[in-house]
Amino acid sequence: MPTLRKLLAGVAVLRADGPLDIPITGVIYDSRKVAPGALFVAIKGQHTDGHAYVEQAVARGARAVLVDARQWGHAPAPEEATLVVAIDSRVSLAPLAAAFYDYPALGLRTIGVTGTKGKSTTTDLISQVLDSCGHRTGLISTVDFKVGPRRWANDTRQSTPEAPEVQALLAEMVADGCDTAVIEATSHALSARWNRLGGCLFDVAVFLNLGHEHLDYHGTLEQYRADKARLFELLGERTPSGRRKSEAWAIVNADDPHHQVFLRAAPAAARQLRFGTSPNADVRAREVQAAAIGSELTVDTPWGSARLRLGLPGAFNVSNALAALSVALSQGVPLEQASTALGAARGPRGRMEPVLMGQPFDVIVDYAHNPESFEQVLGMLRPLARGRIIAVFGSAGERDVAKRAIQGEIAGRYCDLLVLTDEDPRGEDPLAIIAQIAAGAEQAGRRAGEDYHVIPDRSEAVRAALAAARPGDLVLLLGKGHEGSIIYADHSRPWDEAAEARRALRDLGYATPPESGTA
Repeated sequence: MPTLRKLLAGVAVLRADGPLDIPITGVIYDSRKVAPGALFVAIKGQHTDGHAYVEQAVARGARAVLVDARQWGHAPAPEEATLVVAIDSRVSLAPLAAAFYDYPALGLRTIGVTGTKGKSTTTDLISQVLDSCGHRTGLISTVDFKVGPRRWANDTRQSTPEAPEVQALLAEMVADGCDTAVIEATSHALSARWNRLGGCLFDVAVFLNLGHEHLDYHGTLEQYRADKARLFELLGERTPSGRRKSEAWAIVNADDPHHQVFLRAAPAAARQLRFGTSPNADVRAREVQAAAIGSELTVDTPWGSARLRLGLPGAFNVSNALAALSVALSQGVPLEQASTALGAARGPRGRMEPVLMGQPFDVIVDYAHNPESFEQVLGMLRPLARGRIIAVFGSAGERDVAKRAIQGEIAGRYCDLLVLTDEDPRGEDPLAIIAQIAAGAEQAGRRAGEDYHVIPDRSEAVRAALAAARPGDLVLLLGKGHEGSIIYADHSRPWDEAAEARRALRDLGYATPPESGTA
């Protein structure tokens, strides 16, 4: 059991009132979860301030409390607990957690994947390929957590969990015998203000692409890019005692104009690998034949050439597959073996996920929920669609308001019929959100009651879209993907988009081929 003194070795501390050589049983930031002997870390959040719960944490048995100097001021230390005043309590959480679990990343090859789009798919592909090629991996992604063969849904609504959860998962991977951890690294988690991934001691950093997203948090595209580039800076991270990894790989998408910024952020000693269709790519795709149900391509690499057949739709998944292939090659997997594993790999739940119930039209569930992903997914599918495209989607409440009309306009350009519905209204009026989307659809020439329908209840919206589909049509259920709930002002509604579509198709008289006996 580590002592408080050991945990504080990597933390910027202003003062400590009380003994430091005391054993700590856990690093906790939610006062409701404090157990006897824990260190409670008080963090100011968007809706609550942990500093208001210090007394509650001590009453529950916290042996020590770490507070933020900006929030705590000169308040006296709580009785029966050591008070530690840090420069930034949130930033302190990662080094505290890593030290508490004794830096589990030292026992793993840690691979981080960042980018605006494709992170969940790429992390899952990397995990699948490495598992198929003799490794034992763990996975931390928006969609799922995985430790060895055990996989379960990430229902936290956080793509990258808080640092104590990340480090606990890494420790679990080590205990399970995993040799590799694949981590989806979001800009929020990488930001110096959150620092959730400190102590992960990355061996491999992967950059996929950069678009305009989360600017409400980062402020500017430049800051958003800088926060993502921290993943490459972390390739040089050391423990407080000076321990670090021996070899690092910086892997980037050569087709993205920002890729040089990420390479420059990496330590000089890091080995570099570029993927893409660009002439300067080291892992280069050519003769690409992208389709709605899969793709074929030839890939040239420093390790030879191969023909890939992917069971993943769209050109953007070609890029994701090249990233996964690059990681596998960097880790010593032979090209032929990695190519075969990629051909057998499938995308994660809610990412271009087909729903197959024997119906004469296509149904796909996808997480696309912003203008760039709408443009990408719809632009890719429009020329491949055999009939009409029917799209069901909404837009999140208490998030970027400007994107709503833009999504409506993009969908109006590409789709033949829109069904506008709830996504996560939160505290906003659902009909007001939909009206903003509809305004954009009308800019594209769509008319209420003819080219688009307003059905706030998402179950009814899905059913209406499927009932309207004709043979050869494509029904796209966008925005929810893998998410397990729809959030309203005063409650959350359990939700499974693919399961809802299957239920609706059964109600319409369709069944899967094994159930119906048809081929």
